[in-house]
Amino acid sequence: MTKKIIYVMVSVIIMLTACKQEKYNKDPNRPTEVGAQAILPNVIFNSFKNRYPWQPGLVVRQATATSDRQAFQTYEWANGDWAEFNVLRDVTKMMESAKGAKEYLAIGKILRAHNFFFLTRMYGSVPYNDALKGQQSNNYQPKYDSQKDIIVGILNELEEANQLLIKPEAAITGDILYNGDLKKWRKLANSYKLRVLLMLSKKENDQDLQVAKRFNDIISNPGLYPIFERDEDEAKISYRDYENIRYPLYMDFNVRNKRFIGKTLADLLKRLEDPRLFYYATPFLNAAAQGKTGFDAYEGIDASKSLTAATEDASTGNYSRVNSRNYTELPIGKPSLGFSYAELMLAIAEAAERGWVQANAATFYEHAVQSSFQFYDVAGSAAAYLTKNPLSSVKENALTQLYEQRYILFNAQADFELFFHYHRTNFPVIVNGQGQATAIVPFRLLYPTDEQRVNTANYSDALKAQGFNADNILMKPWLYQ
Repeated sequence: MTKKIIYVMVSVIIMLTACKQEKYNKDPNRPTEVGAQAILPNVIFNSFKNRYPWQPGLVVRQATATSDRQAFQTYEWANGDWAEFNVLRDVTKMMESAKGAKEYLAIGKILRAHNFFFLTRMYGSVPYNDALKGQQSNNYQPKYDSQKDIIVGILNELEEANQLLIKPEAAITGDILYNGDLKKWRKLANSYKLRVLLMLSKKENDQDLQVAKRFNDIISNPGLYPIFERDEDEAKISYRDYENIRYPLYMDFNVRNKRFIGKTLADLLKRLEDPRLFYYATPFLNAAAQGKTGFDAYEGIDASKSLTAATEDASTGNYSRVNSRNYTELPIGKPSLGFSYAELMLAIAEAAERGWVQANAATFYEHAVQSSFQFYDVAGSAAAYLTKNPLSSVKENALTQLYEQRYILFNAQADFELFFHYHRTNFPVIVNGQGQATAIVPFRLLYPTDEQRVNTANYSDALKAQGFNADNILMKPWLYQ
């Protein structure tokens, strides 16, 4: 009995000693759990930075590549990589680490909405409800959701974020976007709903979606649904002169030496006498010798030409390069406009022209131009520009003007937003020629090759459900039908 008591006492002493050793052996610099505040900066940056700084410009003729063949210009598109799912995995970790803190959960829902909205527009149907649950449920073969169901889910998540942020209970840290200002996050959630709803303009008559009503409900109830009110509210990411967070085109050899402004964009800016042209491009080499100054010193290359013909044009000295100083020589450059105040103003103006809201479209058009001019440091020219280019009183003409401003605004900004709007509005007019492998602009990227191999059954079911006879870049998703 005595031996047994001694044995128990020794065991307890060993256990207590081990606990103390474990306590003191923990390295405070290598935590076993990562808090939401530590993950948040990375997921914000990777969500709203310029993820695709040059590719969309080639797709929609804002820029023209010369000397080497670029698939985004020739429309020889292949398989995507679903890189946004890597961001979404980190968003999931951030939300799990929040331990129920509704402020981080709300931000997580906004970031989920942003990344899933990109994915479904870039590919069509993608995993949504079953996605990102591999570690929780051991489901590494998620089902795909329809584009409509995903967009409805996105709108619901944004509304949940709006509700969570009505009365915040705690401050947050790690917020590189709004520095902990949760009122601005709430404005972003509701403004983003307007971005989503505008993209549904082809589905205006869908009774399930009630696009116009939802849009009007937000605009007419600013107390319930606060939105961007000024430039300071926009989702804008600034860069820093440190590795991995510099401006993404800094020291980009191809952009510096092989990119010219596209004819479509250059002609539009010249016609409108838009000073943003001087930021986007440089005068062509022979301009001074030819006595060309001002807007006449700029010419864009037509990307519909064969690569050989476009490269020959580039060699003549009679075409304008992309402004290499502004885009490749500055390590910080202009901030990334993940979702700008100007974009929202154009969205509301368009909604007014479509009759979704009772508002003066011209006022919002003017706010958009003024905001963009401020961003490019030409605010002093805005008044004269608007006097020369007032919004038309004819609906169709006014819509075209709004599309033009969006086309200009999104140059080297907002990733593929302009590409998505192109398929919604058919603006600008894009004519394919010897420089393209397809007769029309593609609608989507192909699904990743790994998805075809690992998630074969759900991948095949998704193609059939969308009415696709193959995984083809020319298959038109539901959103544009």
